[in-house]
Parts: sequence; C-alpha cells; structure tokens
Amino acid sequence: MKKQILSLLVILSAPAFSAQSDINTQALKACSFIENDFNRLLCYDNTMAGKSLTKPTVTQKLTAPSTSTSTPAVAVVDAPKDDFGLEHKQDKKNKESEIKATITSVEKALYGELIITLNNNQKWRQIGSDSIRLKASDAVTITRGVFNSFLLSKDGQNRSIRVKRTK
Repeated sequence: MKKQILSLLVILSAPAFSAQSDINTQALKACSFIENDFNRLLCYDNTMAGKSLTKPTVTQKLTAPSTSTSTPAVAVVDAPKDDFGLEHKQDKKNKESEIKATITSVEKALYGELIITLNNNQKWRQIGSDSIRLKASDAVTITRGVFNSFLLSKDGQNRSIRVKRTK
C-alpha cells in the first residue's frame, strides 16, 4: 500500500518538476545573454537559488531576440556606470613622464638615505637600499615608474634609485 501511494505521489509531482525545470532553463538562457561577467554570474547564482533576476541597484531591460518569435524575452542587466579605479589613467594624460634637473645639494639622512635638492627647489628622498654616487652639479633625470613610484638616474649611467618627493 505504501509503495503504491509513493509511486502515485511521484507520478503526480513529475509535471511540477518538469515545469520548474523549464522555468530554470529559460532563466539560465536569459542569463547567458548578459555581457558583464559579474552581472551574468549574479544572474546564474540568483536563478539557481530561486531568487528573482533584479536587484534594487541594478536596472533591467527586456529585449526580444530578433531571430525567432517563439523564444521568450531576454533579461539584460546593466551595471551602473562609474569610473572607479580609472582615476589614475585620466590624470596620467596631464602628467609629465620625466623631468631633467641639476643637483644643488646631497645630504644623508639618519639611516643613510640620500636627500637630494634640485635646482628647481624640489627635494627628493631615496627609498630603498640601492646605491648611487651623486654630488652637487650632477645632471639627473627623474622618471615615473609603476604604481606612482619615481626613479632617479644620473645622466650617462644605467643605474637608478627609487625616490619620493618630500617638498
């Protein structure tokens, strides 16, 4: 008797599982049309968790594919547009990539770092433990490195030290 009731429940619930499967398949197909990687992953996660496709901070547009009329509308999620993380690239256009100057004085700091004063009244302090021999009246070039660092090199030499501007 119990086996018959159990098999009857399985037979009756099969169409419900099939309908749920079709809804998930359509939602997953809709997620595949999202171009932004993060939003596409968010759509897949929400679909598998049974949540809706929309978030309060994300806008949603419905577009129908133009190839056939039998396919359902596709949800395309657009992320908010902001320039987070691109500030340094915008400022880079206006910044010089190097300066050339002459040393007016060289001093040693407490732990042996060099403090270099240039003829344009800029002061630069050595960072790190690299060594270079500098004296007053040497011509130097300061170039931009990666991650907003600066490299000071003596003209005519292939050696440089990392520096930061203090004044």
